[in-house]
Amino acid sequence: MTSASSTPEQLFLTHLPAIDGIARAAARRRRLAPDEAEEFRSIVRLRLIEDDYAVIREFRGASSFRTFLTVVIARHCLDYRAATWGRWRASSKARRLGDTAVALERLLVRDGLPLERAVQAIRETSPRTTLEQLQDLANQLPTRIRRIRVDEATLEDCCADTPSPDACLAAREGRRVTGALARALATLEPSDRRIMQLRFADGLSLVGIARREGLEQASLYRRVERILRRLRREIEGRGIECADVRTHLINRHQVA
Repeated sequence: MTSASSTPEQLFLTHLPAIDGIARAAARRRRLAPDEAEEFRSIVRLRLIEDDYAVIREFRGASSFRTFLTVVIARHCLDYRAATWGRWRASSKARRLGDTAVALERLLVRDGLPLERAVQAIRETSPRTTLEQLQDLANQLPTRIRRIRVDEATLEDCCADTPSPDACLAAREGRRVTGALARALATLEPSDRRIMQLRFADGLSLVGIARREGLEQASLYRRVERILRRLRREIEGRGIECADVRTHLINRHQVA
């Protein structure tokens, strides 16, 4: 029994074991992970004592104090799970299929129950719903990934399935260099572009280019120097360092 003259602090201290037990039961019912359940138990204690035991001072004796605690802690558990897991919403497909499909999806996806237990839970409140009907509804529900909380040690061994920030930056820079080089090459005469293609894309030496194109070697050297100077001016005028172009070409050649 709870004395009517007990102070909020005395009520809290007297019922602390019950508070912890109710918090653990609420955590199990809402399928919180062990670390979440422990965190929630601490949060419940804090909520009950903050603002000079404001929550406990709301107790007016209309029910037993334990019943009052059960209702309060259950509400806190819903708030905690919504804050940590996010608000759960039924899929549009489940809503179209009706209330039973929504309830089934909630048990399967939000609460993580296996199909057998979810079916059993629904049939306890809706015995006219057959096993075949529930299995058919389950087959029509969309596949949804249930979020699972893990500790930091587990995350250290997990690799993201997306590119790293450095890789994204390198790819973006590569596209910028490629675009600048393409625009610079577009300013050349077709014959000069062909020489650059043979030299840097096909990897021919100047001797090989001269032999292949029927050009005089000495004049080809001077021509290539002139083309490169022009390309340098065009590229640097677009804010690209020529060293970046060389690095990009080397990397692309190595990948190829």
